[in-house]
Amino acid sequence: MHTGWRAIMASGLAAVVLSGLAAGCEEEKSKAQGAADAGALDAGPPQPVIGGKLGAVVAEAASGNPATSPPAQAQGDAANAPPENGVFTLPRAAAALPKDVPYKLDVVHEGSEPRSRLAAKIDPKAEQQLGVTLGLRMGGPQGLPKLELGVSLQADKPKDGAAATPVTAKITSATLASMSLGGPPKELSDALAKLKGSALRYELSPANVASGFKVELAKGADPGFTPVLAALGEAVGLLTPPLPDKPVGAGAYWMVADRAVASGAALPVLRYRVYKIDKIEGDVVSFTVDTRQYAEGADLKLPGPNGDVTLTIDQLESSGKGSLTWSPSGVAAGTADVAQRLQALLVPPGGQQTAQRSVAQVELTAKLVTPAADTP
Repeated sequence: MHTGWRAIMASGLAAVVLSGLAAGCEEEKSKAQGAADAGALDAGPPQPVIGGKLGAVVAEAASGNPATSPPAQAQGDAANAPPENGVFTLPRAAAALPKDVPYKLDVVHEGSEPRSRLAAKIDPKAEQQLGVTLGLRMGGPQGLPKLELGVSLQADKPKDGAAATPVTAKITSATLASMSLGGPPKELSDALAKLKGSALRYELSPANVASGFKVELAKGADPGFTPVLAALGEAVGLLTPPLPDKPVGAGAYWMVADRAVASGAALPVLRYRVYKIDKIEGDVVSFTVDTRQYAEGADLKLPGPNGDVTLTIDQLESSGKGSLTWSPSGVAAGTADVAQRLQALLVPPGGQQTAQRSVAQVELTAKLVTPAADTP
């Protein structure tokens, strides 16, 4: 088996942190490099909800309608706002979003007239075909080349009167997105072919909230590809817009706070997303989405050669942006493009405040198209 890609995908972020590829960098150098690397995503240091890029979005939305001010929940307060170093304490994370609350949605601006209530209208047994270009990069150059995945999404009837709709996203094909002369190595090509039949299962609530993602590898598929399917789930979740319970129009903004697990790092995060309606054409709604993520706690547990190793997250920066089109009958976004980056400064096990930090990076990119849209 091709040890390069298999080790990277099987061990995830540990392949970066524990191998020492980025270990020993001084904090000042790490911050400078992080700022340079983040340019493409406009990823500055994490800020409270009312600061940074999300704050700018909220301010812009509010200024678009002087009669409408952001609700208190969107404004936040000093005690519950995300921390400047990007790392919550567990009690503070629970205060910002209680464990028994799956998500919070606050409409900042209702948009222009005409307004209407957005609601998913998915028929049981509805099916949607997508072509997905997926990238998962860890520690700079580490990671697989981008993959082209054929995905069939199938909705099913809610079970036992439950409100949520079960969805299965099944892999119908998997190849490299770009091929060198002669194609990919045979071992990699064969391994990708065995991904066919693998599935991602999740639920879609009446408010269009995607949750409960579970990966199921096809028989014979290499477990080293598990992070690929987890990354697909994260992308689908990012690009599935939770819908407000009030009428909205073009220019509307709303903020969604929830919990997620960052791909590649298996890191629990509190995620803040701002969705904006760019335009509405018939039943097709075009959105942009801006995301920031914050570690739910300071401990990051990674697999090591002699058992799990726990590192301390000293600072975390994670932001992303994307665009998508959505219609009420769609199981998922019809077309979409998203990029999200996570960078962390980590203190080694037993390290003191003065210890040198390791740098960990994960970048997720995804592009979704319908088969018809992908045809020249």
